[in-house]
Amino acid sequence: MLVLLIVAGLAVIGCVVAVSLGHGGELAVFPPDEPTLDLPGADRLTAADVAALRLPISLVGYQTNHVDETLRRVAVALRERDERIALLERRVADLLAERSRNRPRVFSAPGGVPQQAGEPAAERWSDDRADAEESW
Repeated sequence: MLVLLIVAGLAVIGCVVAVSLGHGGELAVFPPDEPTLDLPGADRLTAADVAALRLPISLVGYQTNHVDETLRRVAVALRERDERIALLERRVADLLAERSRNRPRVFSAPGGVPQQAGEPAAERWSDDRADAEESW
């Protein structure tokens, strides 16, 4: 009986050594039980998408890898949107500056002071009326 226990013990130790060296096969790879993040691309991400997002929860709290991925995607979307807004604001400023440089000058009388084309007509009329009253 003692011999049988020794043989069984050696067999168990031999099996443990064989499995630990990789001769026992491999475990099957299972897909994760985590849902995918249903966020659109960075160019189409809206506030409603972020508000409707539900991150998967684990036993301790939110799953860190999902939170990190979501924050990264939102940061990319905000950065791209900020760059686009800055570019468009620069274009508007350049167009306004060019428009003010190219605005034609209007003269009220020969030798008069140049006036902007967009100057209110009431101011031009009051100047003309003052000139007319002096000449009477």
